[in-house]
Amino acid sequence: MTAAEKTAGLEALDRLSEQLLAAAETGGIRVAVAQTPSEQDAIHRLRHEQVVGHGWASPDDLPGGVERDEYDPFAVQVGAWSGATLVGEMRLVLPAAGRRLPVEEAFDLHIEPRGRVVEAGRLVVAPSHRGDPSHGIWGALFARAWLSLRALGFSLLCGAASPEMVRRLRALGLPFEVLGAPRTYWGEQRVPVRLDPAGGHPRWFEPSD
Repeated sequence: MTAAEKTAGLEALDRLSEQLLAAAETGGIRVAVAQTPSEQDAIHRLRHEQVVGHGWASPDDLPGGVERDEYDPFAVQVGAWSGATLVGEMRLVLPAAGRRLPVEEAFDLHIEPRGRVVEAGRLVVAPSHRGDPSHGIWGALFARAWLSLRALGFSLLCGAASPEMVRRLRALGLPFEVLGAPRTYWGEQRVPVRLDPAGGHPRWFEPSD
């Protein structure tokens, strides 16, 4: 694959991301990186609702009504707001020397190239905004996460996804590579995945009419 073809794949995903964000904004949803302590706290509280509500942990396991771990101080938190109400969130964990990504620890693997892959995870959509047939909230969260990591100089993603989420993402034309067998990760059976958009054809990333 030529350098021009790789660039075309990345730029096509950039365009799709901009379109997903524009569609969300038209629907009254603002999707952005959390900037203030109150925005970050709202994200941790929405994660707590997800974990406790699904029985992945008890309230006693997560004091203070928040869900956070040792990776959050190094993470970029992306939120989706309807007015002043947080309705979705996603986390990006950046690579760092001497520290494995959460999915690497959980699945006991190394994701190459070392130091150039960002992990996307902790995706939550509030119950009030689930069931959208266009998947607008989670699509916009992914779009903002993608553009945020691009702004930081990265273009490779990894994470752990349910088989259903892998199907959804591939339906968007995203060539997710499954890296291993499923394990219980953040309360559900998930598989480790990696995404290199440069390896795809630009038409994969164009939304259908």
